[in-house]
Amino acid sequence: MSAFFAPLHRPQQGMRTPGPDAEVLEGPASVPQARLAGLREQAICYALSRHVPDMAHGFVVSVNHAEWQVSGELACRIASLVREALMDELARTE
Repeated sequence: MSAFFAPLHRPQQGMRTPGPDAEVLEGPASVPQARLAGLREQAICYALSRHVPDMAHGFVVSVNHAEWQVSGELACRIASLVREALMDELARTE
């Protein structure tokens, strides 16, 4: 499995649902063991702590010819599957 996570810098105003305050989501917690992890493991952990929870609120899938907005229950289900896949990937790197 390979994935590249990059911010889109395009606010999707209509998709977001109210959630925790911005202060709560400002950054992942600092974990001493994370300093010992490799870059790949850090990227996976960052995706698990930031990207996957954000996906549950909605996201956009970009393909060559169009964009697909995913929201609601489907976004939650896909985020759960992505979390499971990343956890499996993280377990393989240890």
